[in-house]
Amino acid sequence: MKALVLCAGKGTRLQPLTYSMPKHILPLANVPIVSHIIKKLVNLGISEIGLIVGYMQDQVRATVGDGSQLGAKVTYIVQDSPKGLAHAVKMGQNFIKDEPFLVFLGDNIFEDDLTNLVRRYNEEKPSSIIILKAVDEPQRFGIAVLDGDRIVNVIEKPKDPPSNLAIAGVYIFDKDVFPAIDELKPSWRNEYEITDAIQVLIDKGLTVKGEILQGKWLDTGKPKDIIDANMYLCSKLSGWHIAGESDLDEESILDGALYIGRDSKMKQCTIKGPVIIGDNCEIEHATLLENTCLGNGSVVKNARIVNSIILENSIIQNVKGMITNSIIGKNVELSSIDLKNDCTLLLGSDDKIIGM
Repeated sequence: MKALVLCAGKGTRLQPLTYSMPKHILPLANVPIVSHIIKKLVNLGISEIGLIVGYMQDQVRATVGDGSQLGAKVTYIVQDSPKGLAHAVKMGQNFIKDEPFLVFLGDNIFEDDLTNLVRRYNEEKPSSIIILKAVDEPQRFGIAVLDGDRIVNVIEKPKDPPSNLAIAGVYIFDKDVFPAIDELKPSWRNEYEITDAIQVLIDKGLTVKGEILQGKWLDTGKPKDIIDANMYLCSKLSGWHIAGESDLDEESILDGALYIGRDSKMKQCTIKGPVIIGDNCEIEHATLLENTCLGNGSVVKNARIVNSIILENSIIQNVKGMITNSIIGKNVELSSIDLKNDCTLLLGSDDKIIGM
């Protein structure tokens, strides 16, 4: 079985971060989102992966490469204009050929290992099987209606939802999905919807089944979602992991689960994990509290940070107040400012806030 990972979207809800980078390479626990997805696919025994790319595709290519470092063989498929999920899937037809294949939205994180999904598909041989998750606000999602384990109807963001089972962004299809997509007309938002393609399969009498998730589903479409997903993945860290030579003085206080990258320096600091520190970081007279992640080459001096993501080569120094629930892009400089109290920041790459 092959897989398609959809990574072409612009991520407008994550601006200003996504003005300068695609959302699919934003780090969670210091690992790009798309890399988490590829690792999960490889663990499922799926190593031939087509990445559907578009917006800032060069950065996705630079991050993932040929996939070999993750145990995968990656082929890049360009979707020049975003015309919906079904259109993205159709772009992968030449790569997939006639094989069954898995589709994974490129901004989703799952607690479940998804082995049951693949096992059921291989044993039951439906036309499609789709991951579903019970949600509190089904009107915000595409919703599936089940008869037993068979999906009999799908509705996109219904005002009066007939079920609370959201379509969660992982699908397995056989080749029948491609002619179903060919029959589609654009929706009201001028996109080719994957829910419409699924409904075509159902209307033709083909078998579409649902697999209900038991664990967490984290859709990282908004800043709070990124913070929540980072917190969840940081919670999986245990013990101390020191990747190589690091410089830690005797006055620093370290507690909890920690990952410390190569050649990082810590002086007179307090670190309470889970905390992840990249390579070549400098931390001095600073406090890093739970679920904080520093990208490679970051500098934190005279500052306090909790539950935040700092991308590589950013400088945070002489900041009064607590930086909390924040995402700070690459090459940011935040210096000599008074936040007064706790403050949440969302800063794009190369932003500079420098006080007097």
